Amino acid sequence: MLDVYLRLFCERLKRVLAGEEGRLPLPDSTNLAPLFQNLLTESEIIGTTLLENYEADMARLLFQLIREEFDEPKISLPFLQLLDLEESDEDVKRQDILEILEDINDFVHESEEAIDTFFINIMQQQNSESESESSTSMALLVGLHGKIIDIRNQMQQLPPGDNGFDINEQRDKLIHLLIEGQSQLDINEFERGREELFDLLIEGPSGLSVVAILDSSGFDKTAFAADAYNNNHVKFYFDCLAWVRVSIVYDFGKILDDIIKSVMPPSRVSVIIGEDYQLKKSVLRDYVTNKKYFIVLDDVFDEREIWDDLQEVLPDNQNGSRVLILVTDPDLLSSLEMENGEKIRLDSVLIGGPLIRLKHEAWQFFILHYGSMPLGNYLQGEAIPTVWRQIYSVMELPFHLKVCCIYLCVFRPSIEISTRQLYQLWVAEGFISSNGEETAEHYLKELIQRGFIQVSKRRAGGTIKACYVPSLEFTSLALMAEKTIFVWNPGMEEESLSNVKRCFIWEHLIEFLSLEHPDIYLQSFLNHSSKTDHLALIQCENFCKKFKHLRVLNLGSAVLDQYPPGLENFFYLKYLKLNIPSLKCLPSLLCTLINLQTLEMPSSYIDHSPEDIWMMLKLMHLNFGSITLPAPPKNNSSTLKNLIFISALHPGSCTPDILGRLPNVQTLRISGDLSYYHSGVSKSLCQLHKLECLKLVNEGNMRQLSRMILSEYKFPPSLTQLSLSNTELMEDPMPTLEELPHLEVLKLKQNSYLERKLVCVGCSSFPQLKILHLKSMLWLEEWTMGAGAMPKLESLILNPCAYLRKLPEELWCIKSLCKLELHWPQPELRQRLRAFEDMEWRYGIQLYPSGI
Repeated sequence: MLDVYLRLFCERLKRVLAGEEGRLPLPDSTNLAPLFQNLLTESEIIGTTLLENYEADMARLLFQLIREEFDEPKISLPFLQLLDLEESDEDVKRQDILEILEDINDFVHESEEAIDTFFINIMQQQNSESESESSTSMALLVGLHGKIIDIRNQMQQLPPGDNGFDINEQRDKLIHLLIEGQSQLDINEFERGREELFDLLIEGPSGLSVVAILDSSGFDKTAFAADAYNNNHVKFYFDCLAWVRVSIVYDFGKILDDIIKSVMPPSRVSVIIGEDYQLKKSVLRDYVTNKKYFIVLDDVFDEREIWDDLQEVLPDNQNGSRVLILVTDPDLLSSLEMENGEKIRLDSVLIGGPLIRLKHEAWQFFILHYGSMPLGNYLQGEAIPTVWRQIYSVMELPFHLKVCCIYLCVFRPSIEISTRQLYQLWVAEGFISSNGEETAEHYLKELIQRGFIQVSKRRAGGTIKACYVPSLEFTSLALMAEKTIFVWNPGMEEESLSNVKRCFIWEHLIEFLSLEHPDIYLQSFLNHSSKTDHLALIQCENFCKKFKHLRVLNLGSAVLDQYPPGLENFFYLKYLKLNIPSLKCLPSLLCTLINLQTLEMPSSYIDHSPEDIWMMLKLMHLNFGSITLPAPPKNNSSTLKNLIFISALHPGSCTPDILGRLPNVQTLRISGDLSYYHSGVSKSLCQLHKLECLKLVNEGNMRQLSRMILSEYKFPPSLTQLSLSNTELMEDPMPTLEELPHLEVLKLKQNSYLERKLVCVGCSSFPQLKILHLKSMLWLEEWTMGAGAMPKLESLILNPCAYLRKLPEELWCIKSLCKLELHWPQPELRQRLRAFEDMEWRYGIQLYPSGI
């Protein structure tokens, strides 16, 4: 992994030779192709030599660098002996290998910058007669060949590599060490603890009770808590529930937001979520007062202020509310006492059953654990070995997965990551070939299967929508990223910035931008701060001057007043995310970014775009609050053939001429006055022959009746997912939609249909439909289905169904139906469902807010 830069450089040279670096082919007059080919050949020779002869040495070096980060007193002796890697006086750290690797990284750094500078000069001098700058950069490129020859000659002088270090053997020793001497959890003891927890949750004391859960051998605390959290009896017993991931990076502001989003209705969340921190705490406390709540805090480390923070927002209503805390670092418990008054320490051994009462000044406090070892052993026996086990697992990955995996550390641990964004970043970083989202999804599934990342949300169709990196896995990835100088993070020395290509920050954006590092050569910058820092124009200009070689620029939530001048010089930029709420007109200079693949401005509502946007041939994703596309130039027949995702397109841009130039769009969200633009939208969608996912959001004048007639829409037959919101249809949408041959997911959301009756009587209607969501259809009274309709339906959600008297009898004949979720059913419907009470196991019937 210490050779990561060299291997990525080889991949880049292949793209250069294939003409994929920019729109221009290699200039014939410079005769650069043989030079780049020679660089690639020599680089691959060095890379192959390193892998074949010195792979074990590099692995040993990396482990030794990581080993230095761990305090010996926190590591048990057998495990410490394993990490010492049996180093002897004769077997030193191979300083010669380290020096060669440093020379290689310096060479790659210099080569990347020289190649960037050359192509930027070519672009800038297309309209200039001066060739002095390109001649200078050409000379730099020629000089690189001699340097790599020198490195190859140095490698030939190295003594043979040490193949005695076997990664697989070390991993096997670690696993054996973890298993050896640890008693496995008795299933009877597990069941007893489960029963005690359920009794405490539902039949326990009336006061607020807090349960801290620890891992032990054979016991997965997250799965254990999820078993209770997802139990129907538990869901029906509590008024509101929340599952919140805390992580090693403690941020109670995020915890507060996550609780609010989970327990409060969306209408109130949208109003309060952007308000002052103190106000949000007060609002949440008022909301849950007199409510019976159940909150799970997952992945909690040693952040003792969490007790005070929780007390401020979670009142004890004496109504049986509960909080579960899944403890990753047992030091968190050291502020508590046992019932006999003894202070809890890391060498304390808790005995007396899996569920033990502790002392707390405000709450009734319990700890659930298994085994009879000191608390400190939970961390030594679980956390540290888990980190090392993950490090070994990363080392075993093939290179393409290895770089994608380590890159995950640019995201906060346990924070939700949009898979769409992750795929785009992997592609922009050069880890995956262009148009490689299918490949990216395959990579993600492999990393999930290997335990590096967890799924947090799935789309209605089953694909992964969001994921997260657990804290301990994040720790291992961050260590590897730091020691390989793969990514710079805020915990590293500022001086190391000059040696990295990727940088992310979680806070203090303004302070970072003020750093003076003229020799920084960054290819990626990501701002993941939750604060909405306001960037002045001069700060943006300085940033653009300092980091002109960027491939990825994500300024996150930082607010800009205007489009920053200087971005047009980012020739290699592939991913751009900006927050410019006031921007209404897309500047022409942005269209000079010919390598741009992803353009995200979700807070911008663009009324005017320049014609030159049709020249951005590599665009794959457009994500705006709303964007209006111009009519294509009449003298230009080019299409945006790589564009696959648009959100949200203004309906005024839905014309046959515009949509006909977007032949490969797969996902499209249209938002605006669909009634006013009804004719254009309804007739033009059929131009999108590869459209799979369509969302129609009507945002017209609420005082006027909608003129949308769904039967006039010409939907492309390729459609698999359809969502309608605020469309205010007066005609039943089912007869029109039931004929779509490949439709798998249908969501009729708020105010999509205003009448009282739904009918789908065709014997072959909705032949592929699996997911049906009927939401906020407030007045729906009657729903009729024909025999054989929706033969593959798996999931049905009706929210609310306050006036629906009964469900179609034909539903119960659908063998694939396994989930039925009804919100606010009227008594008559609830009574009818009692007939299926004994079949709940099959249909997964869930009624809200109370059970059958």
